Amino acid sequence: MLGNLRLIARSFANITIAAERHHVHPIIRSICSLNQLPLGSPTLPISIKLPTTISKKITDEPNPCIPLRIPRPTISLPLADPLVDNDNEIQAARLIVIRRKKMKKHKLRKLRKRMKYVWAKVRQKREMRKEKAFQAELMGQVKEAEKFSPANYVQEKLNIVNMTILPNRWRGKRLPEFVIKDLIAKAQAKKQAKIETLERRKRFMASYKPE
Repeated sequence: MLGNLRLIARSFANITIAAERHHVHPIIRSICSLNQLPLGSPTLPISIKLPTTISKKITDEPNPCIPLRIPRPTISLPLADPLVDNDNEIQAARLIVIRRKKMKKHKLRKLRKRMKYVWAKVRQKREMRKEKAFQAELMGQVKEAEKFSPANYVQEKLNIVNMTILPNRWRGKRLPEFVIKDLIAKAQAKKQAKIETLERRKRFMASYKPE
């Protein structure tokens, strides 16, 4: 019984909503108005109120837009120069250096593995060139030793010992070499003449006998 009453009440409510939204028959509207009255004995005469139609006008004016105002910070932050060294900043420069070092080591290992036999051949050719140059130098020394003459060697050394060394100056004056040779020869001749004079005097004094 209660379920049936609920279904009837819902049907009357749906009819009232449809009457308000759409144009329906005036009898149905009166029934809907009676449904909205409170329970009890209905009063006469019954007043039926029709819903007023709402005029919908399309306006070209846009809706007012309220601008958003972002409050500015009251605290003034100092502007730091990024080029100046900052002790508090964190940099990844050291990590980049370590990564480059590892990559260089890895690439060097790969290069050595790839060029192992090529570089071995280059080293072998280099050693062969060095060995040929050493053998040629030894053969040159052997040929020079075969041409060695002891007598000529001794004579050259004696000539060096007996050679007179000419001075660069003569009595404090810088003179040419041939002039210095002539002056030395004249000095030696004068000295020899003096020695001969002294010897003649000695012989004369030895042969002199006083009476």
